[in-house]
Amino acid sequence: MSLKLIVNFDILSCMAVEEYNSMASYYDTVLEPVLWRLRRKIVKISRIKKGTRVLEIACGTGAQAVRFKRAGADYTGIDLSPAMLKVAEKRGLVCIHADGTKLSMDSGSFDVSTITLALHEVAPEIRKGIMDEMIRVTASGGSLVVADYTVPEKEGFYPWLGKKTIHIIEKLVGGDHFHNYLQFMQHGGLVGFLGSFGLELKDCHFSAGGNIGIYRLLVEK
Repeated sequence: MSLKLIVNFDILSCMAVEEYNSMASYYDTVLEPVLWRLRRKIVKISRIKKGTRVLEIACGTGAQAVRFKRAGADYTGIDLSPAMLKVAEKRGLVCIHADGTKLSMDSGSFDVSTITLALHEVAPEIRKGIMDEMIRVTASGGSLVVADYTVPEKEGFYPWLGKKTIHIIEKLVGGDHFHNYLQFMQHGGLVGFLGSFGLELKDCHFSAGGNIGIYRLLVEK
């Protein structure tokens, strides 16, 4: 990796951290009423059993972590935002301050690696770096569970409404976040992104009129 690319990673990561540090105090209040059904589906599609080793990238305030642990997972979460991690700590969770593109974990350390609604907001090179690391630290025969924006396969009022609502929210956030979201969607959303990794699709669910997809992919090494 070139020095220029490393610098770009660091600059872009710092920008994202500042955004989430500022939102940490009210993040759950605003988003959990919208996301709780999605979080429940993520646990279900992940097929968690007692002792399943789960790594969550961009764990934020730990809202998803609580559900994984309740299902019996041996959970590890990482995030770049100190403010978000402080909220997770108040929930009794121990999460790690770390960069998803530079994981310290050994290869094959987890049965499930997961990320929710975080890939669309980062630059393409960071997006790919996160995915490469998730694949590396997941054991052969394990799963990647990835939830993010998709391009609806069906037309109609609810797919249209979901798409418009998401677009407005992302535009309000603005800046590089919005630019990265547009780039993500212009290249086919989550389906377009995952297609380049050649992983076998095992299961999928959709929310928000087909605008959010949850995909479970098999990791084979």
